[in-house]
Amino acid sequence: GKSGGEKTKPNGKKPLPEEKRPSETAAPTHVLAPAKPEFIDYLTGGCQISLAVAIDFTASNGDPRQEGTPHYFHPPASREWNDYEKAIFAVGSILAKYDADQRFPVWGFGAKYNNVVRHCFQCGNEIEVEGVQGIMDAYRGVFRTPLTMSYPTKFTEVISTAAAYARHEQEVAHDEGKLSYTILLILTAGNVEDVQETKQHLIDASNDPLSVVIVGIGEADFSGMEFLDSFDTATEDGRDITKFVRFNDYKSYNALTEAVLDEIPDQLVDYYYDRGILPGQDEGFSQDQVEIQPADDDERTFTFLG
Repeated sequence: GKSGGEKTKPNGKKPLPEEKRPSETAAPTHVLAPAKPEFIDYLTGGCQISLAVAIDFTASNGDPRQEGTPHYFHPPASREWNDYEKAIFAVGSILAKYDADQRFPVWGFGAKYNNVVRHCFQCGNEIEVEGVQGIMDAYRGVFRTPLTMSYPTKFTEVISTAAAYARHEQEVAHDEGKLSYTILLILTAGNVEDVQETKQHLIDASNDPLSVVIVGIGEADFSGMEFLDSFDTATEDGRDITKFVRFNDYKSYNALTEAVLDEIPDQLVDYYYDRGILPGQDEGFSQDQVEIQPADDDERTFTFLG
């Protein structure tokens, strides 16, 4: 992408200056602002999307050995998935298709190790796992470690870690003459403990190339999370980077896809456009990767949402 200096339109042509105003002395010419690009312009112009995932291991999930709780693992013979497995597969599949290298960091929060509550820890043995299956394996592997599910529910360290990851990814992309934008997916079963602190971290992170999709898992009362979707840019600092989705509200894969992706395109475009950064030249990003969703059918919805 181009930044600073004279702006170019996505097609590489410089905008024409406005007509000079007739006057005794020629007034300085004004350059028209380039038309606002669309999400697809940034994708085709080489903007790389990175996905990061954070999973809630707080005690608000209940006892994972208890059937009916979100982390309960069904016996393999039942071929049933718990709520987190379903959400990782469904929402992970929606977001992962945009990720350039199919490698994602997976973090956990809210568990105690050696009697210390950890609000951001690595899931799995790798710093980045491969594919949606890698996310699933890293998630399941946490329960083979000596954790104690604890309190409180805090997103702040995960948000800060994701913002640092987004900056790092951007630096790497910048060295290659590209752009990078990160999507943090948080899967949680409870309300955050400190709304104001969470809000402040999101405002701080809005200066980084980051969007946050928070998915509510299970049957908790998520009314305490409404603040995430009530961001008012007129009265609050920063930009709106958050979308809250209650997983169980969606019975169709297409509706879930629409809800998850609802705000990300505008958030990405606003981030770059407000900084005067336009898309690079078309690098042949395959439009096929942004497929038009086929009509929902029972089998498709069952595959993803059980």
